[in-house]
Amino acid sequence: MTTSTTTRSKPEAHEPWRVILVGRTGLDQALRRDANIELIRCRETIEAIGELGDPIDHESPAQAVVIVNADALEDEPMQRKRFVNALRLVDPGVCVMIVNEADDAFDGTLSRNQTLDELIEAIHNAIEAADQTAPVSLRYIDPDQADNQPDDQPEPTNEDDDTHEPAPAQQPPAQQPEVTVVVENDTFEHRAQRAFEDEDDIHKRVVMGLDPKVVSETKTPHTHHTPLVHDDEPLVRAMLKGKPILDAALVQINARLGRSDINLVPSDAPGAGLGVPVVVGDQAVGILRCDDEAWLNASGRTLLAAHASWLATWVKLEIQQSELRKCAFTDPLTGAWNRRYFDRYLAAAINQARKARQAVTVMIFDIDSFKHYNDTYGHGAGDEILTETVKLLTSVIRPSDRVCRVGGDEFAVIFYEPQGPREEGSKPLESIYQIACRFQHQICNHRFPKLGAEALGTLTVSGGLASFPWDGHDAASLLEEADRCAMESKRQGKNAITLGPGAESICKLDR
Repeated sequence: MTTSTTTRSKPEAHEPWRVILVGRTGLDQALRRDANIELIRCRETIEAIGELGDPIDHESPAQAVVIVNADALEDEPMQRKRFVNALRLVDPGVCVMIVNEADDAFDGTLSRNQTLDELIEAIHNAIEAADQTAPVSLRYIDPDQADNQPDDQPEPTNEDDDTHEPAPAQQPPAQQPEVTVVVENDTFEHRAQRAFEDEDDIHKRVVMGLDPKVVSETKTPHTHHTPLVHDDEPLVRAMLKGKPILDAALVQINARLGRSDINLVPSDAPGAGLGVPVVVGDQAVGILRCDDEAWLNASGRTLLAAHASWLATWVKLEIQQSELRKCAFTDPLTGAWNRRYFDRYLAAAINQARKARQAVTVMIFDIDSFKHYNDTYGHGAGDEILTETVKLLTSVIRPSDRVCRVGGDEFAVIFYEPQGPREEGSKPLESIYQIACRFQHQICNHRFPKLGAEALGTLTVSGGLASFPWDGHDAASLLEEADRCAMESKRQGKNAITLGPGAESICKLDR
């Protein structure tokens, strides 16, 4: 008898993947040679979660693969599992792999010694295996019905057997993946996080993808919404719009319990002792309360406790979503906005300014001889220079302006006042040039402790200013002109701010 075996050959051209490398994986050069891979590098796991939650653009591949090196992970197995679960909450279809280690929490293992073909085949196999994994979900289950759930599967019978013997006992369902919502700081008061989302309309469009109609949408009264009792969709919709989930959650809780008098009150509110605390980490964010003591003393307190736990999970997820947005649009070292935010905000600001007949000015600058300081005093000194630069610049700009780190030591500032200049008749571009010069002076006179003897008077910046609509008609042309002016500042001997022709004429500066 002849036995044959069939092995699956590697596909000649796999589907496009978005591959996020975390830590020193050593796979960059190999994977970069594959045209069907969009490669992204991150230093820390929290950056990877942010990148996963916000693709570069609409053309980014749908299939995401996160590859992690052990240097970016905690040694504790539970912490690793929480990281993987956090990724799956953002994208249930993500494939998560680890380098040079075997760990059951991950979908597969890769080796730095593998060829590109071997890497592609291993990733392909892991994606196929991950597709068989049950998705992570959050769902409330009524405690009174948990033990009496209807069985959707009919009892198996043997139609060809007249003895009608009892069918064998059914196997218990496969255990669902553990859901752990990761919160960077469990003591964080979730309402304080709203400041990140609640800025101007352009910011909301950039961070949450909201159009102006959604941004200006008014709150829907509870009486206009009839929820399905076990439907969590209203909470998901609120979270995706950057709105607090509390209103939608209270509507759901009252609908499930057939009441209209359950509310969330502060812990020190009168009668708070009649309710159940909603605890996130080690902090109570409020008390889930009902004034009907008779109902509470019967079965109400048990039901409120179950819903308080459900609400706490959603509050944690709300915190996490806000943290992910922040990670996706900010630079982890300096706290400035990143290149993704800069590109989107500048385009949106110009679009709005074109309709409102307003000006948008961009300043591009970098730190003169930054490589010298980095090589001479070490990366710690370089990081200090970058961080202090952002702090100094933030201290002199206006609240509506945006500081962005767009490269290693390259920064960009978007000067834009959506409401127009504060003082009637003022010259906005002239004030921007003065801001740039004041910042330039502060950098030169700032003391950087890690630079030792060169801490004072030697650090300078060179940049260029360009203004819409005079120096560019869109984001690309405006940025090109600002770059040209910055290069001119370098040619002049550095420590200079060069203005584009349009900005020069508008400012009418006395040279």
